[in-house]
Amino acid sequence: MNTYLEVIRLMFEKTMSKIFNAIVFTFLFLSCAYSQIDDPRSKKIIDDMTAKFKTYPSVSLNFSITVENRQDGSETEQEGGIWVKSNKYKLEVPDLVIYFDGSKVYQYMPHVNEVNVTKPAPDEDDEDFQLLNPQTYFTLSSKSFKSNFLKESTRNGRAVYEIDLYPIHLNATKYSRIRMMVEKSTLQLVYIKAFMKNGIHYVLSFKPYSIHQTALHDSFFVFNRLEYPNVEVIDLTF
Repeated sequence: MNTYLEVIRLMFEKTMSKIFNAIVFTFLFLSCAYSQIDDPRSKKIIDDMTAKFKTYPSVSLNFSITVENRQDGSETEQEGGIWVKSNKYKLEVPDLVIYFDGSKVYQYMPHVNEVNVTKPAPDEDDEDFQLLNPQTYFTLSSKSFKSNFLKESTRNGRAVYEIDLYPIHLNATKYSRIRMMVEKSTLQLVYIKAFMKNGIHYVLSFKPYSIHQTALHDSFFVFNRLEYPNVEVIDLTF
């Protein structure tokens, strides 16, 4: 099964229940006992990473996603690309391209020539949308997480800080913990591992960012139906 399609299928349990069945790739938060963890060093690293990312006109990067299923011992991996500008993004993997133009989400599946259109809730309570949005990972909010600095280490030859994130509101989430690695010299996100309560782990590994000094045009983040004259459009925004 296509790894990323499985991830997206799970992620859209609520808003895309006609297409996908359960939610995946979610931030894991531990119980209230962890809610007091928020050491100054990890908080500063996250704040600095977020502030720096917001200065980029637009960014593109390649990544790999690995699904570790502790239930059956299986492991699958897939590669993709992300482009981000302000609150807009485009995410591309084999058999799936997702556009967010700042208002609507377009999920184009070329193998069936179909695009699904949804509109996220206008606030941060739309958990499914927030978990799919790359901005969730590159611009973390201290309102959602408590953090704990673990150690300095290396990842694929890059010197990194290792940090664990925990949820403030356990009952409002479907996970328990997230581990992240931030490169020391660039403050770029290198690695994320999300631990789900069902025993499945999701690992994202990011290559160094390509920073566009001239921002990508807004049209880059819009699905252009004219380029796909026979595409089937399923509009769920009504």
